[in-house]
Amino acid sequence: MPTRIADPTRPSVVPVEFGGKWVAWNAEHTRIVAHAETLQQLWLVVQEKQIDDPVFEKVPRANVRFVGTR
Repeated sequence: MPTRIADPTRPSVVPVEFGGKWVAWNAEHTRIVAHAETLQQLWLVVQEKQIDDPVFEKVPRANVRFVGTR
């Protein structure tokens, strides 16, 4: 299973069509290389595509907003 999950303190810009899904970024966290509904499905896609050192992230649904302060 995945060993690298995206840093939750570093917000990512993700296209709205990936809302609610799991995405895999390239190792540099600059490009989405795969996506799926579940983490298990995404892991299988990453293995099939032989993607090296992906970063996994769960994308919030498009209607979810984050509010907070530091």
